[in-house]
Amino acid sequence: MRAFLKMGFIVIGVVVGASALLLGGFYLKMKSELSGFTPMETGNIGDDVLAIKDDYTNFFMVRNGAKYIAIDSGINQAAAAAQMKALNINPDDVSAVFLTHTDSDHVGALGLFGKAEWYLSKEEEPMINGKKSRFLFFSNSIPRTDYRLLEDRQTVQIGNLKIEGILAPGHTSGTMAYLVNDRYLFTGDILSLHGGKITPFPAFFNMDTDQAIRSMERVRHLPTAEYLFTAHWGYTGDYKTAVE
Repeated sequence: MRAFLKMGFIVIGVVVGASALLLGGFYLKMKSELSGFTPMETGNIGDDVLAIKDDYTNFFMVRNGAKYIAIDSGINQAAAAAQMKALNINPDDVSAVFLTHTDSDHVGALGLFGKAEWYLSKEEEPMINGKKSRFLFFSNSIPRTDYRLLEDRQTVQIGNLKIEGILAPGHTSGTMAYLVNDRYLFTGDILSLHGGKITPFPAFFNMDTDQAIRSMERVRHLPTAEYLFTAHWGYTGDYKTAVE
């Protein structure tokens, strides 16, 4: 009996130790990858788009008359609120939030927008309803269930803005880009931007990198697009050159 218990403790110790090494290695690798992110500072981009910086992430506001729509929400509610205040944006004036996906650095400040409608792709819903895990046994979540689901290439009209969702899975199962008024393309974590050119998103963060690379093609052939915005590497006002 004592030998059996001893063996059991040894097995448990090995499992715990291996798990600690795995999680520690994952953390160090993540920190290394995050150090390469270069989000832009909070500020205006032209007349219609505003960038909000929250740590290593950007989310965006698009003016809609006296109101706004948001593309994602950032990481931390207090930090996002402070950055929005610097631009004189009241969270209550945001009428809709369009989520590119549901990773924590894109949904962490959703609580600011309790009066807004929330949109995400239909294929992303399994990431938050327990049907799919993001990593091992870790799942994504958002704090409301009354969100609206979008099909691929579905359009939504909100005031003066037309928002088209373009499904581009790979980073997560339902990652979606948004083309606003046929000009502004918001790509979230579909791709990176270096030297004014699009490049694949770091594979470390993707659920399916092969699919993510294939999905880049879905946002490379939009003839009316002028601007391309990323969540971690700023933006370019020359879409055509970026996707060549």
